[in-house]
Amino acid sequence: MLAPVGAALGLGFANTVGPVWALVPFLGFLCLTLALAITDIDALRIVDRLNLRGTLLLVGLLGVAALADGTEDAFVRGLLGGTAYFLATNAIFLAVRGSGFGYGDVKLSAQLGVFTTYISWGALGWSVFITAFLGGLFSLGVLVAGLAARARGKRAVGPSLTMREAMRAELPYGPAMIVGSWLTIILAGLGAFPIPT
Repeated sequence: MLAPVGAALGLGFANTVGPVWALVPFLGFLCLTLALAITDIDALRIVDRLNLRGTLLLVGLLGVAALADGTEDAFVRGLLGGTAYFLATNAIFLAVRGSGFGYGDVKLSAQLGVFTTYISWGALGWSVFITAFLGGLFSLGVLVAGLAARARGKRAVGPSLTMREAMRAELPYGPAMIVGSWLTIILAGLGAFPIPT
């Protein structure tokens, strides 16, 4: 299932970025974030070894590609966007004292910020908005599942999930952040919002 999804996303990235050298690190970004999303869903954590090394490698490749493509201004904008997103998620992490938002998500935000802001500042804004929207949808889905399990539990013999347990369920936020960035990059290529030239 992941192969066709990855291929479709790769085509979307190619449509947005175009046939330039920057497409290589963008496809690497797709592969890395796909792996990070899977590990976050499976183990509820962003693997530092993979995230930090991959981010350094891909941002370095993006810088080399920007030099080859003559888009150094987009790369500098990407670095500024990655820094801004990282600082903002750090502030959120400190404000909520790590409750419901892990530091792996904070570290992931730097990479996501670089690649979305490379497209435009507006792309970063849309990415944050889509991420919050998807995170809310995932949370509502868990609450609905909790209510459904509770209703079934009244009719069945055995333990059931209470509403309190459903509300305390730990959800990975990294996949929402990653999908928000993917959708933003693809929607930018489809003209959903303007990309500065």
